Amino acid sequence: MELFQTDLHYILLDGEHSLWCSRTTGKLEPKKGNDLANAWNPVCVGQVYGVIGKVKLHPDSEWRLLLIKQRSLACKLAGQHIYKISKIAVLPLNSTDVASDLDLELCKKHHFGMRKSEKTNQSNDNSQMSLRGTWNSIKSVAENVKSKKKETKDKEKFEKRILEELLKMYNDSDFFYYSDDFDLTNSLQRQNSATYDKTLPLWKRTDDRFFWNKHMLLELMEADDPLSEHWMMPVIQGYVQMETCLMDFDEDRMSSQSDMSSSVDYSSQKLEPLSYKISIISRRSRHRAGTRSRTRGINSDGACANYVETEQ
Repeated sequence: MELFQTDLHYILLDGEHSLWCSRTTGKLEPKKGNDLANAWNPVCVGQVYGVIGKVKLHPDSEWRLLLIKQRSLACKLAGQHIYKISKIAVLPLNSTDVASDLDLELCKKHHFGMRKSEKTNQSNDNSQMSLRGTWNSIKSVAENVKSKKKETKDKEKFEKRILEELLKMYNDSDFFYYSDDFDLTNSLQRQNSATYDKTLPLWKRTDDRFFWNKHMLLELMEADDPLSEHWMMPVIQGYVQMETCLMDFDEDRMSSQSDMSSSVDYSSQKLEPLSYKISIISRRSRHRAGTRSRTRGINSDGACANYVETEQ
C-alpha cells in the first residue's frame, strides 16, 4: 500500500482501491485506484500496511490519520494471515506538515523520498523595516494576546501528551492485531454458528465489543459506500500466538514401561511422533477498559471492567 502526497490530499493506493484524505477538511473519500491519474502531481512518500482510522487529539485541533507503519506476522490461522502491529505513523491532515517526516519505508515502485521545500530568506534590511513598522501595533495588543497565547500553549501541551500516549500504546505494547480476511473479533464457535453470515463484509460481521478502532472509522461506515469496505479493517487489542508441538509416543512409552512391570513387550512397535499446532487468541473488550484502580465492577449495560475473552 503506497502513500502519495499532493497539495490538497494524501492518497492511499492499494491495487484497485484508493483513499483520498483531504488536507484542508480531513474528509476521507474512497475512490477507485485508477483515479490517482486525476491527482495533480502526486508524489509517493512511502509504504504503509493499513489504515487504523482518524482521530482528533483536541476538539479544536486538526484530524490525524493513523497508519500501520510496521507489522510482523503473528501466525497463519485457517489459511489467513494474522499480523501484529509493531509501529504506527500519525499523519496530520493539514497543508503545512509533510508526510516525509514520518520516515516511512520506501515502496518498491518508487525509490525516492519527498523533497523538502526550500525557504527563501529575506534580506536583513527588509526584516528590520517590517519590524519597525509593526512594533507599535504589537505593543498595543500585547495584553490581549497573552491570554490567547496561554490557551494555545495549553492546547499544544495537551495534544503533545495525548500523541505521546497514543504512540506509546501502539508502538510499545505489542498488543494490537489485525487480519485482512480473518475475523479476530469473533471466536471460531460464533463464526460457525447459524447466525453468522460469512457473505457480509468483514467489518459488518465483527463483535462490537472487540472492534477497537470502530470509532475511528465511523466516517467511512456512515458514508455507506461500497468502496469504503476495503478500508475498514477491524483491529483488536489482545494477544495471538501459535506454537508447533511434538508428541513423541516412543519416549512416553519407554518412561511408562520403566515405572510398571508388564509381560507385553511393545518395544518392537514403532510409532511416529505426532506434530500438531496449538493457538491461543485473547481479545479485550473496548467497553470500560482501563486501569484496575479506576475501572472496576460491572455497569448497568452489563459491561464488565477489562473483560477479556480467550479461546484456544
